[in-house]
Amino acid sequence: MPSYSMKRLLTAGLLVSGGLFLGRITGFVREVTIASAFGTTEDADIVIFTLTLPDFMINILMGGALAAALIPELKKLDPPGAHQLFLQSSVVAGLGFSVLVGILMIFPDFLVLLFAPGFTEKAVEVSSQLIRYSLWVVPLTALSGVTTAYLQAENRFGIAALGTLIFNTTLVIAFLLFINDTSEIYFLGWAVILAGLIRWISQWIASMQIKPQGSAPAGWRIDKPLLVRYLQALGSGSLLLVMPIIARTLASMEGSGSFATINYLTKLVELPMGICLGVFAVVLFPTLSGLFSEGENEKGLEIARIGVMSLFIASYSIVLVSIWFSEDLTRIVYEWGKMGDGSLVQIAGLLQIGILALPAQGLSALMTSVSNAKKDTKLPLVSSLIGVVLFVPLALLMSRVANLEGIVWALVIVYWLVLGIQVFLLHKHHGFNFVPMESIKDFLKVTILGMLLFIPFAWFSSVFEGSQTVSFILAVLASLVISGGALFSIQHYRVYFLQQLRNRLNA
Repeated sequence: MPSYSMKRLLTAGLLVSGGLFLGRITGFVREVTIASAFGTTEDADIVIFTLTLPDFMINILMGGALAAALIPELKKLDPPGAHQLFLQSSVVAGLGFSVLVGILMIFPDFLVLLFAPGFTEKAVEVSSQLIRYSLWVVPLTALSGVTTAYLQAENRFGIAALGTLIFNTTLVIAFLLFINDTSEIYFLGWAVILAGLIRWISQWIASMQIKPQGSAPAGWRIDKPLLVRYLQALGSGSLLLVMPIIARTLASMEGSGSFATINYLTKLVELPMGICLGVFAVVLFPTLSGLFSEGENEKGLEIARIGVMSLFIASYSIVLVSIWFSEDLTRIVYEWGKMGDGSLVQIAGLLQIGILALPAQGLSALMTSVSNAKKDTKLPLVSSLIGVVLFVPLALLMSRVANLEGIVWALVIVYWLVLGIQVFLLHKHHGFNFVPMESIKDFLKVTILGMLLFIPFAWFSSVFEGSQTVSFILAVLASLVISGGALFSIQHYRVYFLQQLRNRLNA
């Protein structure tokens, strides 16, 4: 266990995890508020489309590409140069995406029919009016993305991690105060703009606290290699991020409410991905970028291996718990207002399938961070492109056989395929072996031990069947016990944590 950076990584991890946790929780509150007010009706489809179309555009046009391209460059430059690049990137991103949205606003009906082809004429009309406003959050998000990259490059993870919390909290307040039924959904477009504006301003204020000494020489920092890395990172990151959105698009053809149903499912899977697994890629990326730029490939690989094992342990515990407690967890989140029992059972069944993609999603995000840290943005682009090209026909085929379940199975299959391609290409082009032979027994140990540790919790849940509160407590405890037991079963983790405990006791 390398101690030279572990304390700093753990501290950053806690900051990011805490911020993302709060953001995801408020995101969940947002989804619950929508589900409570609109259920799985056509109005729910309209509201969710208004919120998710900007997400789609952001993922297509930005994804994690701004951070992937900018952070290695910001880490390489001296403080004045980094600040200069930050300001120039903000101007280019803000103006460029504003022009693009202005062009898209000429064809709002076309956008609705393109991304929700199953919508009725009424739904298309209402949605096209709402997105005339909500899409203006895209340039605001671009500005926020540049600012976040700058803050993370300066190892200031706190306020950057709170962006989602600020955005979702603003929307939740808007829903509670102004958007309670169908007649009031026209306020939604303005609420989205306000949420994006508040998020960016909060991060801009934080960035102004960084005061580099000296001045950078006059010149343009945005060059061709930086743009190429951005475009390649854009392709790799955005393609994977848009797969759930493509899934919602395909689901819209299954009838009213199906668009919302798939959205509610993906939010359940995204919660642990956002607050737990995604943290590894965010926190490790600046560290890996610094090590690889200094030629410390072995140290970088060692840290990446720690991330792989930690991700596997965390995701494995979540998968076990989510499959067993799927219906109770779904009811705890969505059993409010207009959400019917049949819809809850359907979402719970989809969760048992969709959660199988969670380990692949987390590990794929980490592999993308490793590639981007090596400035090899082409590698994840290739793997992601293959995945998306296969996903659309596979999802169409499987939806004919198993409807919404088929679409979700296609998601699971493609996420694992993309991960396999990434691991293969990283080994082929960079010689990285993330699971050496001596680590295989640790993975087997974790798998078997996790099942054994879960058995008592499964038994208790059958005894107290029907109590959602008990099920939730058991689910949380099971996840913690499995993760803790698995970590402690691996020697170098055990030695590290015991040493830290001794140091604290001696102090």
